[in-house]
Amino acid sequence: MPTPSLTKSLQRLGYALLLPVSLLPLAALLIRLGDLYLPALTLIGQALFGQMPLVYAVAIAFGLSRRGHGSQALAGAVGYLLLSSAISTLLPALHTDMICGLLAGITTAYCWPRIGALPLPRWLQHQPHEAIATLLTPLLCLLLVLPLAGIWPLIEQGSELLLDEVLTNPLGAFAYGMLNRLLIPLGLHQVLGNLIGIGSGDLEELSHALPPYSGFVAGLYPVIMFGLPGAAFAIWLHRLRQGKLRQGGALLALSLTSALLGITEPIEFLFAFTAPRLFLAHALLAGTSFALCNQIGIKLGSYFSAGLLDLLLCAPSGLHAFWIIPIGILFFVAYALVFTLLLGHHTQLSPHTDLGHATAACSPAADPQMLAIQYLKALGGLDNLQAISVCLTRLSLRVTSMSLVDQLQLPKLGCLSWMVLSEQQLVLVLGPNAGPVEAQIRMLAERQSVPLGQPAESGLGS
Repeated sequence: MPTPSLTKSLQRLGYALLLPVSLLPLAALLIRLGDLYLPALTLIGQALFGQMPLVYAVAIAFGLSRRGHGSQALAGAVGYLLLSSAISTLLPALHTDMICGLLAGITTAYCWPRIGALPLPRWLQHQPHEAIATLLTPLLCLLLVLPLAGIWPLIEQGSELLLDEVLTNPLGAFAYGMLNRLLIPLGLHQVLGNLIGIGSGDLEELSHALPPYSGFVAGLYPVIMFGLPGAAFAIWLHRLRQGKLRQGGALLALSLTSALLGITEPIEFLFAFTAPRLFLAHALLAGTSFALCNQIGIKLGSYFSAGLLDLLLCAPSGLHAFWIIPIGILFFVAYALVFTLLLGHHTQLSPHTDLGHATAACSPAADPQMLAIQYLKALGGLDNLQAISVCLTRLSLRVTSMSLVDQLQLPKLGCLSWMVLSEQQLVLVLGPNAGPVEAQIRMLAERQSVPLGQPAESGLGS
């Protein structure tokens, strides 16, 4: 079992990886539009794909910073350039760019704040601490050259063996698909995908605008585009049997968010923490989808999250992609039947799930600042809020006292679901309002000089 500090560090890494990952569909869309209308757009998309390791280094160095220092992001970029150039000289035949980006970002996030906090010699005291840290941190990245040159060939061989022998057979695909969904509540699924594909030639494919992970992620499409909407349909039937408001519009919006954009958290978090048997069934069905697609021989990568947008972008370069539709219909029926059976007639889905005001969470807020103020009141005010971070559709929060949080007020503000993880840890699922609300809360905190950190404390970052 990983220690809590390791889990929190990996969670923060997963959040930091969201930014570069979210650029992939934009770059692919630019290339597709460029092929049809304006060739210059193709050059922009290819430039983004070609420099993804550099983007990873900058995003990780910046994302793991608790204060968001721009100079720390610059140090990550320079560290990657130095490390990548040195490794490419020693190991020209191996795929090291992506691991160099990850290591440069993590090293910068760990070392930059510590170097900046060191007392300087008298002859350097006139120099800004940030400038010294930005200069020295990339040099520390060079210390990784020899260890990486020694162990990376073995790691890459192991990664290729994992891809060729494990994930390319139905049993291995089933295990990966199940683990991929089980890690969703921890925010570690992005880390899993990046670690598995890091030693393969995916970066080389990416530089040619081909989607990464084409060998083992096809099974996500039936689950995300069809399965989870089937689960939402079962939840709607369940609430209808209980005599509650039908709320079909809210559930339809959540289903479309999953099917079109591949953002699954609003649906998955309806039952992930409060109905474990539903979440376990979801993971098992996801594993089955991976195994079935593997057995059929479907090769279909994903730029972002395996929604309809991804399918349209990736299908031209895929293999047997047309099978996704009939398999997806099968999984819509399977999810609807399994969830209907498990929910039963008297099962309470979740004490923290109230879709009565969910329609507000399914569309952007008209006044994010006012909504942020209302959420702050429900959370007990800025004095009760210690840390906040956003991950697509949810807010991770750390509060001083959970007793000051007015949980009855949360659904009235459009909160889809929320999970109390501990006496100080809270997760709110807000849909597309999560980003604007987090930004406004940070702005209000800065105006009142209230420091807000990241919820997942660790040794990484500043």
